[in-house]
Order: sequence, then C-alpha cells, then structure tokens
Amino acid sequence: MTPAEPAELFHATETALGSRFRLERLVAANTERVLFVGQDLILNRRVSVRVNFYSSDALRAWFLKEAEALARLDHPAIRHVYDVGIVGELAYRIGNWIEGEGLHEAVARGPRPIPDVHNLARFLLNGLEHAHTRGIVVRRLVPSGLLVSPGGRGTLTDLRFCSLTLPAIPPGERPGGLHFMAPEVRDGQIGDPASDVYGAGAVLYHAITGVEPSAVPAEIVPPTQLRAACPHALERVLMRALREVPGKRYLTATEMLEDFASEAGDHSTAMLLEETASATGSGDTARQWEKRLRRALGDDYELLNELGAGGFGRVYRVRDLHLERIVALKVLHPLLIQDPAVVERFRREAQLAGRLNHPHLVSIYEISGRAGLLWYTMEFVEGPNLAQLVETEGPLPLPRMLRLMREGLGALAHAHGTGLVHRDIKPENLLFERNGSLRITDFGLAIAVRGQGLFGGATSQSGTPRFASPEQLLGERVDGRSDLYSLAAVGYFALLGRPPFEGNTPVQVLARQTTNATPDLRAARPDVGEEVEKVLRRALRADVSARYPTAGEFLSALNRAVKRDVRPHEPAWLSPFARLLKRPKS
Repeated sequence: MTPAEPAELFHATETALGSRFRLERLVAANTERVLFVGQDLILNRRVSVRVNFYSSDALRAWFLKEAEALARLDHPAIRHVYDVGIVGELAYRIGNWIEGEGLHEAVARGPRPIPDVHNLARFLLNGLEHAHTRGIVVRRLVPSGLLVSPGGRGTLTDLRFCSLTLPAIPPGERPGGLHFMAPEVRDGQIGDPASDVYGAGAVLYHAITGVEPSAVPAEIVPPTQLRAACPHALERVLMRALREVPGKRYLTATEMLEDFASEAGDHSTAMLLEETASATGSGDTARQWEKRLRRALGDDYELLNELGAGGFGRVYRVRDLHLERIVALKVLHPLLIQDPAVVERFRREAQLAGRLNHPHLVSIYEISGRAGLLWYTMEFVEGPNLAQLVETEGPLPLPRMLRLMREGLGALAHAHGTGLVHRDIKPENLLFERNGSLRITDFGLAIAVRGQGLFGGATSQSGTPRFASPEQLLGERVDGRSDLYSLAAVGYFALLGRPPFEGNTPVQVLARQTTNATPDLRAARPDVGEEVEKVLRRALRADVSARYPTAGEFLSALNRAVKRDVRPHEPAWLSPFARLLKRPKS
C-alpha cells in the first residue's frame, strides 16, 4: 500500500534504501510513484530516487518497464538510470539528479527567452533521434515531462507512454496533455518518429508562445501572431512539424534539426565553419554569405534583410533575440579579418566608439564574432541616408541643410572632445530618423579596418573618396579638422546634389581641392546667403590651419552667418548703434 503522508513516504523509503542512499527531501508524489532527491553514500553524488509502493501488479510492471526503456538510452537529453531494484513492497529507480524546473513551470512565468528555446530544440531533437535509433518512440512529450535548466538545456524524464511500455500500460490509463500528442497517437496508433516530431513541435510552440497548441492542427495560430519576436525560421520549422498528416511533417528528428540548424545555426558547426572561412571567404555569393551568417549568429540574432553592402562587408537588419529589439548588424568581409592587426584595431576603435553617447550619433551595442566572422551591432535607424534622400528628393531645402550641419557639428564636437575622429564623413554615413533628425554612423571604424594607409581611412562606393580632405588623400596625419572639411563637403552635396570637388581619380579630386575654387554656390542656390557660403568655403580650405580649428567654432560661425544673412543690410558705421539699441533697459 502507498503511505498517505509525506512523513510516512520518507520514512518507508529511508528504511528500505537508507543503507545506500540518504534522502534529502520529497519532490513530488502521486498514487503511482514518489520522487525524492538524495545522496548516493558510496559514490558521493546527488541522485534522483523514484519509488513505486506496491498497489497492484499492473502498476508495478508499468513502473519497471519505463525504467527498462530509460535504461536502454544513454543521452544527455534523456534522464539516466543508474540502478533499479525491489525491496519488499517498494520498487525503486535511481537516476541522475537534474537541477532545473519543469517546462510547464517555466512557461507559467511567461514565454521562454528565444535563445533558450533554440537550445531546447537542439537538445530535444538530438535526444529523440537517439531514442529512435534504439527502437523507442516517445509518443507523448508534455511540458511537465521536460526539465529545463536556466540556460535552456532540456532533459526528457517521462517515458511512461513510449512504444516499449505499451504492453505494460494498465487498462483504463489515459495520458494527459493530449493536445501535445500527434493526432494518430491520440487515435490509439503506436506512432513513429514523425509522431515525436509533432510532439517536439508542440512543446517548442508552447515554450516560444506561452500558449498550448490547439488540438486541431489546422487551427494552430502561427507563433509570430502570438509573439512578434519569434524568428520566422523557427515558425516555419514548427508549423511544418505540427501538420496533421505525418507524411507532410519532417520524417525524422534529424531532418527537423538539420532544417532548424541551417537557419539558426548549431554550435557544433562553429569549428567547421572556422576551418572553411579562408577557403570560402573570397568567393562567397550573397546567398552563401547569408546562409553562413545565419548559422554563425545562432541564438543571438535573427537575420531579417540586407540593408547594404560595401568594401567592408554587409549591413543587415536583425532582431536581437535576447532583448527582442531590431538592431543593425555590420559584418566584416572574412578577407579583411585574416590580418590579426585589423581585428585588434577594429575591436579597439569599436570600444572607443561604443563609449560615445550623443543624440546625433548611432550607438554601438556590441562587437562579437563566431565561426570566422566578425560583426558589430548598432542602433537601427529607420530612415534613409543622405545619399538616398538626395537621389529620391533632390537637393535639400536650405533650412534642412542647416539643421543637418548644426546637428552634425554638435555630434562631431562631442566625439572630438573624447579624442575620436570619424575619418569617413560622407552622405552614406549620415542617416535620418523619421522626424528628420541626423544620426552619424560608423564612427572611427574605417581607420580600424583600413589603417592609416590608403586615403587615411576614407572610403567611397565609387572607389574615389570625394568627401575626404586633402590631407587624407595624401596619406598625412589627420585630426578633427579633417572631419569638419568632410562635413562642409557634405553640406555642398546636400545643396547641389553633387560634391564640391569631383574627379574620376583621387589625383583629380586632390588637384581641384588645392585650388580652393569651390563651386559658385549662390549661383546655383540663390536662397543661400553670402555669409553662409563664406563659412562653408573657409571649412573647405585645403590648408588645414586656415579652416575652423574646432567643430564648436565652425558651428558658432555658421549660426552667426545665418543671422547676418536674414538681417537687412545696414551700413557698417551703424552696427555699434544698433547693438546699443538692442541692449535691455535696466
């Protein structure tokens, strides 16, 4: 007979097993079985002690048959069985103790973190494939039968209704959690590996959404409708696994795992990808690149779409699966990071840029890498860059260009104050929020990749850096005044739709720069005042010492010029009297 009170259960078990195991506490109990956590006194390790007090021959045979099924399997995703025995009216099963909680308990607090669900999928599907190769179909996977660790590692603990135990299941026993079981198993069939694919899909669906799947497969709501951050690749895999007809699902757990890993990655593939990085880096097509990146990003980011490409690599819109937010991710081309010096410079400059905190600078969140790839993530800016804006809308109105200059100079003043120089100010690196606010991106990263060599870090999609300062094109040492030159050149571009000094080669651009012959801005844009044009011309002087020494002085000069341009012209001798008249009365 099964003792009724916890104290009785504890005493009866300790009496039977106390010479070998010291019980610590009772974990769970029902009419069929009792679970303790204890200590193996000989091997000095923590163990689980599962006990069946005799109530009927049928329940005892079922308990022992499940122990046999577990003992046939040896996989980290399935609870181990160390020993099984009978002492008097007590049958026991000793297994490994797993620190964790039932998946149902974890989900009760809310849908699980997406990286944890990815990890659970890998463990669960690997464990199922192991069972299938040994002739066991689990048939019933329910959240309460899965223990999960804080990192998402899952362990299957319940095989009571598996294919091996079927002959021993007492008549009248009905499993709970039917909506987690494949339709054919609910109908009384033995099932096959595709049935467990359905069960795996059901528990993973529950983990990612926090909602139990409908018992009718056709009525299961796609996960992204319940949790927008759910990766589309995971949704696609789960919805295929949850199809009603077995032949339309994945036929094996391995097939499901391979499809999932092809999108979300598998940490076991990282070393292989590392070894093949140099072999494939130079010839990657866009499709190969994207597939490789998806696997490398793994549980950290979901790749959504490409935003652009250049000499450094590619930029993508991705979802941070830990914080569930959209960010931009720039991944460097593998050929660039084969040089350890480049990697070291890149990390150093990214760390410096990551310390900047200004409303008109794009913040860098993280620098990371895996499998022969190196990337960094940053704020995602919804709007276009300046080059795209001018291409679609034409040159900017003067007020918008002045706002661009003011916000840009404010951001550069902040960055230069920390000792960081951008070195690659150009229209493509000036992004706009939906409200028109400027955000400067890629701060200091050009020099990190290219070093102090060709063009001092300046870049261009055309191959000719048309916004770089003369000292950059000459390969000389640069400081913040080089950024101010580039921003003034961008100002001309915003007003005219073309850079102030054009040329097909760096030599041609440099030759025009050294003449200081800027385009006649007011002839093309009569709305631009004479004083504003003077300020821009000074900022574009080829002689570094002739420019504004700081972004703050450039900004002050621009603001003064705007005021002078809008004020009616007055004789110079009248200015002192005008200022006296404007003084407040005491």
